[in-house]
Amino acid sequence: MRFLHAADIHLGYQQYGSAERYNDFARAFGHLVDDALARRVDYLLLAGDLFHQRTIDPGTLLQATYHLQRLRDAGIPVIAVEGNHERPHYLEKLSWLDYLAETGLLIVLTPAYHGGAMALERWTEQTRVGAYVDLADGVRVIGAKYYGAATGRVLQDLQRALPDLPGEKPAYTVLMLHAGLEGILDHYSATVSRAQLEVLRPHADYLALGHIHKPFIQDDWIYNPGSIETVSMTEVEWGDRGYFVVDVDSSAGRHRVTRVRSRRRAFERHFLPVDRYDTPEELLRGLEGLLADKAPPEVAASEPVVELQLFGVLGFDRAELDLARLEAMTREAFHAIVCRVRDATERSAFDIRLSDGMSRAELERHVLEELIERDVRRLHDSAAWAGLTIRLKQLALSGRPPEEILDELRAFRDALPEEAQLEAATPPAAPSASPPDVDSPVGAETIAGGPSGGVAAEGATGTGEASEGGAGC
Repeated sequence: MRFLHAADIHLGYQQYGSAERYNDFARAFGHLVDDALARRVDYLLLAGDLFHQRTIDPGTLLQATYHLQRLRDAGIPVIAVEGNHERPHYLEKLSWLDYLAETGLLIVLTPAYHGGAMALERWTEQTRVGAYVDLADGVRVIGAKYYGAATGRVLQDLQRALPDLPGEKPAYTVLMLHAGLEGILDHYSATVSRAQLEVLRPHADYLALGHIHKPFIQDDWIYNPGSIETVSMTEVEWGDRGYFVVDVDSSAGRHRVTRVRSRRRAFERHFLPVDRYDTPEELLRGLEGLLADKAPPEVAASEPVVELQLFGVLGFDRAELDLARLEAMTREAFHAIVCRVRDATERSAFDIRLSDGMSRAELERHVLEELIERDVRRLHDSAAWAGLTIRLKQLALSGRPPEEILDELRAFRDALPEEAQLEAATPPAAPSASPPDVDSPVGAETIAGGPSGGVAAEGATGTGEASEGGAGC
């Protein structure tokens, strides 16, 4: 017997507000179904989060039903558990998974509780509810939905209930959970420990997990395939995300597992240090060099999602950092469907150094010179610029007419070298008005860029970035 184990499909996610990304999640699921049909699997396991949201639009429902119908037409049962993204609101009893179960497109498994006690009921065609289903060749699949913080207690209940199942122990048992195992991701609050799972080992030959988007295998027993599409930029480094194809020899209670990397949209993530550039023009030339290296024709042909992160200490005025132009250059070079520029640069590392015994006037001039020197182009004539600033302040405070102030400015400008006059006459670029990325782990970052135009797919939902940065979704 052969089955396919997948999880975290996230249909309906309009990532970055992009219509193409909305459709990418459906394409990835379609490729998975194509492979299941080609490999002639006997059944398919979905370990939670078929959908990205508990409330889905008609287009997302159409995507799901179309591909699930293909599997049903081929006689391949799809067995699922409910994930955290698709569970109904606490006032509602049914989810969209329940709807698909009622139409016969899914077998949804989870324990029931009666009077506080867990009951493991057998799923049948008549009831369409239950905690386990018995398949051909002595294979049994047991499933439990996402329980969050209560997962540990539910697993204790499961340990007590499993020995009391009626009949003989099946030749091969799969236990399917939507739960996050601790120790897989840093800075992630897991829902279950390895010790809590270990007590179930006598009752399960294959533990099929979902929820954490990073794939992992432990002891040829715990299997977590990861997400089939890229839900968060943090997932890019996990290149082996996808699904498992499992061949079972139930007579011997053994299995052979093949890891399959899913087909998905290419993501490109690159970093540009700003420390080495003293002017905005030098920074643009530096980006041109990076793009020439990182965006060859074969990469651009994939029309990837691209993130460019700026880091380091700026050597010029932040107001002259033209994020929109950087984003446009990057988008064009990669032919990107989505391009995001993250400004993670730092303020100047220079401190204002004060000496004891300074008079108020000396302190004022010293502070001005230190601030002006943070723009390296003013490093060698900061005293002159500070002097101009003080003279303009004195003229304004003494009530001198505007013409006299302008004359002072003109005289200063005319005394500058020709190149410096050109710089002084050129207004700085306006800073990007893009909103901050609320999901970034660096709270002060600024984002420029977004989807490459187009209208969102009809009925598309999930334009928020709730999952960005969360690899256990």
